[in-house]
Amino acid sequence: MSSADQEKTLDDMPENEIPTSAPHASALPGGDCREGLLSASFLGLLITQFLGALNDNLFRWLVAWIGADRAMHDPFFRWLVMEQFGKEDKIEHFKALAVPAGLAMLVLPFILFAAPAGFFADRFSKRTVIIGCKVAEIILMVFGVAVIYYGNVWAMFFILFLMGTHSAFFGPSKYGSIPEIVRPDCLSAANGLIAMTTIVAIVLGSLGAGYLCDWTKSDDLPLGILHWWSWASAIVGVALVGFCTSLPIRSLRIANPLRSFNWNFAVETFKDIRQLVAIRLLFLAAIASATFWSLGGLCQVNVDGFGTTRLALSTKEIGPLLGVLAVGVGLGSVLAGVISHGKILMPLVPLGAAGIALSHILLFFVPGYGTHVPGQEIVPYAMSSFSYLMTGGCLFLLGLSGGFYDVPLQAYLQHNSPEKTRGSVFAATNLLTFSGTLLATGIFVLLGTVIGFSNRTIFLLVGIAMIPFVMVLIRFTAFDTTRTITVLISKLMYRVKVEGLENIPETGAILAPNHVSWVDGVLVGLATPRHPRMVVFADYFEKPWIAWFGRLGRVIPIKPGRKSMVQSLRAARDALQRGELVCVFPEGGITRTGAIREFKPGILTILRGTNAPVVPVYIDGLWGSIFSFEGGRFFWKIPKKFRPRVTIRFGKPLERPQSLEEVRQAVIELGGKGAKYEL
Repeated sequence: MSSADQEKTLDDMPENEIPTSAPHASALPGGDCREGLLSASFLGLLITQFLGALNDNLFRWLVAWIGADRAMHDPFFRWLVMEQFGKEDKIEHFKALAVPAGLAMLVLPFILFAAPAGFFADRFSKRTVIIGCKVAEIILMVFGVAVIYYGNVWAMFFILFLMGTHSAFFGPSKYGSIPEIVRPDCLSAANGLIAMTTIVAIVLGSLGAGYLCDWTKSDDLPLGILHWWSWASAIVGVALVGFCTSLPIRSLRIANPLRSFNWNFAVETFKDIRQLVAIRLLFLAAIASATFWSLGGLCQVNVDGFGTTRLALSTKEIGPLLGVLAVGVGLGSVLAGVISHGKILMPLVPLGAAGIALSHILLFFVPGYGTHVPGQEIVPYAMSSFSYLMTGGCLFLLGLSGGFYDVPLQAYLQHNSPEKTRGSVFAATNLLTFSGTLLATGIFVLLGTVIGFSNRTIFLLVGIAMIPFVMVLIRFTAFDTTRTITVLISKLMYRVKVEGLENIPETGAILAPNHVSWVDGVLVGLATPRHPRMVVFADYFEKPWIAWFGRLGRVIPIKPGRKSMVQSLRAARDALQRGELVCVFPEGGITRTGAIREFKPGILTILRGTNAPVVPVYIDGLWGSIFSFEGGRFFWKIPKKFRPRVTIRFGKPLERPQSLEEVRQAVIELGGKGAKYEL
């Protein structure tokens, strides 16, 4: 292994509790073929899923608009609109029902067929499932052309339901294949690109369907008949190209070849959900992701009504607003991947959620134009351009925040889901996501059609409802957020190089560093892939804000007195037996001379009765800093150098050390390796 493989800087270290480091080909059973973002497999998957989402939304909006026109002549739909809601015979009222109905038909299969979708993703190669879905899409689009042309509204919604079924089977294989195709350090960036292309496809699908419908308008013929070949060639052509782009995806191994099929979908779905719930953090991430996509579905249908009623816009004028939303999501997704820098940066989640809440609330305050409301003045025409720009800005913020919010969640789900049941995990996640989307659609119909709330009021209600959700997210990511801030501060103060990370075991171990300054524990904790439990003197954590930080970091405090000391050492031993890292400074205090002091026996007491090894650690470059005792005092010194260089070396694990001197000598030997940095 080259020195480049063994040495990392703090810039490369995980900034939260979710590292994406993984062994390379030689360390994985059967080898590791995962590649970067420019591989043919990932590009094929990226383009294929983009075209699939594009076709879903092209067909959905064609059915909504053309179906609304044809529904005016269907007795049931006329009764539903005119008798139940007391509306006049206008296509806008049919459209108001057709849009959420189309969305419901598209997402309902994700709920009904979550279990078999997860089974196929685990039981067969995900590449095979993806290609099979593309073949099914071609067939469905051929039938879709026929039912739209002949104007059978019921058949249109049935084919739309089948398209949703096709996407339900495609989803778990799509998301499950990402961690099998790309390297772990590319996972966040890959999810950023997937999210960006998905949202762009959704918006382009709605825009494209709108333009195609406009081109088929005729005074003599029903909507969709004139120039019918345009929309027909579009949906069939996109399906054909999607099939071709799926072929470069390389063969992926079967995750669970022994899994059996259960015809009782309800039982199997419950089993998948139970498996997801059993992994608590995975379940919470799935819930958070489902919330985002549910709000996205509600926002998409609400923007159309907001533009029509609040801003008096035509369909073509609403299109650019949806485009701005897509650009925001795309930019936010890509930025989230770039900022993550090969890691899964969970603090982006509450930041994105706060942006989503703020943008929804701001949309309520967009000045209106067009419709006069009793008790309010009609907004002058000059204000309409400001309203349009403000709406675009709010939607851009919404999209940008959405990208920041969902990319870390998707990367977390992929990185932490068990390989053998990854398909089931994503099937269960899809079930939650689209159940939420269906619920959001129902809420939209309830608030807008039944209760009669305006579109701007719906935006306000969603924004207010997001506020407690943001608080919950901040609570769950408090440690990650604090850790990220600490990393940023440490990067401003030091240039840290880390060596020997491969020596840290995946199971429980004790880290035994020399103690040079007050920041030793912080830097060692940031340098390790897994956050270690620090054994510290309780007196250091008496102040409230320090105590809060200690609770977040799950430090193990040691208090004076035999009973308290025994309890603390027992807590450290229990953490070792659970497979955690425990960091102990064996010197028992910060060096006063720069030399390593004698080691205290506490470290051997913690090891007693465990098989955990000791990893010697040497911290080089901090003696002379303001946090060291150089000069006979802490803190009150002028720094000698801006951003001094610091090296943290992890040595080879010591199995069952017999004496304190053996551990101390290993730390001293680490200090003799390589040239020391001068401050």
